[in-house]
Amino acid sequence: MNRKGIVILIGLLFAGISSFAQITPVITSSKEKVLIGEPFKIKLELKAIDRNAIVQWKLPDTIPHFEYVSFDTSDLLKREITITSFDSGLWAIDNITVIVPSNVNAKQQELKFPVKEILVEYDTTGSQVLNDVKPIIEVDAADKWIGYAVAAAALLSLIILFILFRRWKKKKVTIIEEGSTYSALEDFQRTIEKLKQQSWDTQLEQKQNFTELSHAVKRYFERNLKQPITRLTTDEAAIEIKPYLVNDRLIAIIQILRLGDAVKFAKFTAAKQECVNALEEIELLIKKSDTELKPDA
Repeated sequence: MNRKGIVILIGLLFAGISSFAQITPVITSSKEKVLIGEPFKIKLELKAIDRNAIVQWKLPDTIPHFEYVSFDTSDLLKREITITSFDSGLWAIDNITVIVPSNVNAKQQELKFPVKEILVEYDTTGSQVLNDVKPIIEVDAADKWIGYAVAAAALLSLIILFILFRRWKKKKVTIIEEGSTYSALEDFQRTIEKLKQQSWDTQLEQKQNFTELSHAVKRYFERNLKQPITRLTTDEAAIEIKPYLVNDRLIAIIQILRLGDAVKFAKFTAAKQECVNALEEIELLIKKSDTELKPDA
């Protein structure tokens, strides 16, 4: 056999051997020992694999005692991962696998990378020494008055808060005086009749009219419930009124008040007919509510 034939034979032999070689996962790290918080790299690489093979990397979401920093996925057959740790000790990087086709029969197989141990240490040099436990410091007896002063101030603040709370409670339950020769319902109806004669064409006119309507509604409930409803917002008023009305009627009243709020505060302009309908509806709702609010109803 001539030299050329021998070379070809050897080449075919090596090609056959490489085609049946076992794919090997290899893990290496840039450092075997790091300081707490120091980033380092680990490289995951596949040996004896076809460059065109389909590879499925299975990296864990988290590695115990370590934190991911960045990934380099530019090479299909390699992964370079930057990680760090804030736990001192000797820790293992484990549970990293990859799915690759077998060189023997092309069937999918899952390979596991070897365990890699990394030692994480404190920086015990220079100004970076960590003092987990502070030394005990004696307290000068002459400084005890500071503690007494702080305790006295805290007690005084507690007493003031208690007094202010009592005053607030008394203010909240203040009885509302009538201030009118008409009943609450009659006063409300007088306001409604007045508003029916007003113009509802412009945004400014609607703002003025809804302001008066909202006050009339809250004043009606204020006189009946003996609570300062006129000082409350629409949502706060709804909470106070809710125990006294059926749910559907309460929702209808609050919706009309919120329409007024939109006109007053958000510069919303409603259709004229919508304003007229709201005026007529609120009149009927208050009349029905008046029956529910009477003690003998």
